[in-house]
Amino acid sequence: MSDSGATWRSPTLAVLAAGGLILFAVLGLRAAGLLQGAEVMVYDQYLRRSAEGPDAPGDRSVVLLEVTEEDIRAQGHWPISDRVLADAIRTLVDAGAVAVGLDIYRDLPVTPGQEIFARLLAGEPRIVAVHKFGDPGSEGIPGPPALEGSGRVGFNDLLVDRDDMVRRGLLFQDDGQGEVAFAFALRVALIALAAEGVAALPAHENPEWLQLGPTTLRPFEGNDGGYSGEDAKGYQILLDFGGTGRGFDRFSLSDLLEGRVDVTRVRGKTVVMGSHAQSLPDFFPAPMGGRLPGLEVHANVIDQLLRFGRGQSVPLRVLGEWQEALLIFALAALGCIFALAMRGKPLVGTSALVVVVLAGAGALWLMGLVAFRAGLWVPVVAPVLAWTSAVGLLTAWVSSRERVERDELMRIFSRHVSAEVADEIWRHREDFFKEGRPRPLRLEATVLFVDMRGYTTQSEKMDPEVLLDWSNEFMDCMAGEVVRHGGVVDDYFGDGIKANFGVPIARRKREEVARDAVHAVRCALAMARALDQLNVRYRERDLPEVRMKIGIDTGAVVAGSVGSADRLKYTVVGGVAVNAQRLESTTAVAHDYDRFPCRILVSGRTRDLIAGKFHLKPEGEVELKGKAERIAAYRVLEEFLPRG
Repeated sequence: MSDSGATWRSPTLAVLAAGGLILFAVLGLRAAGLLQGAEVMVYDQYLRRSAEGPDAPGDRSVVLLEVTEEDIRAQGHWPISDRVLADAIRTLVDAGAVAVGLDIYRDLPVTPGQEIFARLLAGEPRIVAVHKFGDPGSEGIPGPPALEGSGRVGFNDLLVDRDDMVRRGLLFQDDGQGEVAFAFALRVALIALAAEGVAALPAHENPEWLQLGPTTLRPFEGNDGGYSGEDAKGYQILLDFGGTGRGFDRFSLSDLLEGRVDVTRVRGKTVVMGSHAQSLPDFFPAPMGGRLPGLEVHANVIDQLLRFGRGQSVPLRVLGEWQEALLIFALAALGCIFALAMRGKPLVGTSALVVVVLAGAGALWLMGLVAFRAGLWVPVVAPVLAWTSAVGLLTAWVSSRERVERDELMRIFSRHVSAEVADEIWRHREDFFKEGRPRPLRLEATVLFVDMRGYTTQSEKMDPEVLLDWSNEFMDCMAGEVVRHGGVVDDYFGDGIKANFGVPIARRKREEVARDAVHAVRCALAMARALDQLNVRYRERDLPEVRMKIGIDTGAVVAGSVGSADRLKYTVVGGVAVNAQRLESTTAVAHDYDRFPCRILVSGRTRDLIAGKFHLKPEGEVELKGKAERIAAYRVLEEFLPRG
């Protein structure tokens, strides 16, 4: 027990060591990207909860003009002609829209109306169109020729995570020719903000960062929040989907063209026009649930940028990597502390432990939500994993070590103890164990010696194998009585047993010492009754009957272990043990062993503690072998039983 004992004596070291190992394990899982899926799922939950909460932004400054399936059927074809697009956009700008984003490709004209449409694009500075970058799976799509070089064309490519979900917005990226390309949503937002006197500037913190009004947009990095090694190319931001949470004002193309829309709904607003038809493959999974059409994803980015520029919202902040590591370590250490604190508490069962662990995980999730609503994304999956792993692993380790310690403890007390005594020893192990072995203690205990009378004579007559079986049956019977009466078998001799009552846990009160003495005397009487039954069995097998002598004394002893580390023996020493043995063996008190096969003698000190509970016969003071002073001896006849 020396190695585990050292661990328990230094719980701080155990917590630091285990917490450090769990930290590196969790960081390893995080670095490998194995936690990202769970982290972004929690992020999605936080987004939905925040959109439903009282702090969700309430101003709707973006309006959607949707080309629906009904609109396509009404027009009779797709794409919509340039003339129809021109009529719709002219209606919007005339109604006072501050910016119009056209999320419909127009690299080629669609007759009729191409000249009208081209003049409208070139002459109206509030209009922004889209183009698409090429990728290995598809070719790029240029913007309208009429807007070439105007600075009013933006790419509408969207970023998707590993689960195909859109959670990030791309504001800038290299166009592959050394130029910086602007995103469609950013172009539209800049025009709308310019109407309010808000411009895009280099940030004070870092000139390479973008600042809109009072808000600095720190670019996304690959390990931000719950992400791990994500591609952070270009200039990205995390999306909050605040517009979706509020619900955009929207109407269809047919409703606008046929005059069923109050055009004052777009006055002073930013309008995004695009398709919302199931037949067109322009839908993306979104954290808010379901699939959003591309124009609504862009509208969310525009809405978020407008709120940033007006100072209505701030970008979501994230913890630094060292802060995340510190949080993970803190939760791992807390789990270790909890597991160590629960060590040795029998009332804390598996179910209660599971409830506490789940409650801790739930509390972390809730604290993460509170932080998220305050503008800080705290990844909780890694801390929850650290917490649960620490509690689980430390509990398992503690249980394993306790099993080893208990096995070693019981090896020392292996000469029969009752389950109750074993549990008491285990509960108080810290009180009397030192460096893997029981520390010497001065105790008030009762010592009982029992001896087989005439054993030497019988051993000379009997076959050795029969002799061992005969004596072992006696020893098992008497040792069983010791265990049943709460004693500890100290030692076996060839023809006797030494047992202790009141060890190894120190008794603090006289009543406790008296109770141990009563248990010892009751044990002696039970041994006498058991001897009668044992002799019946001996007679049936033609074996010699046994006569027995018992001596009991109570007082101060020194209890501790003797022997080597591998072969420890727990025992008590002192005058009390000597007196008990001498009382058992004395010839100064005559006894008729033929009529009464068992003689039980107790000392005057034991008699004082058990007075009134047993029938005792004074035998006067007797001289004990090797002892200078005489002691009072009392014969135990029987126990006083309550009258029924």
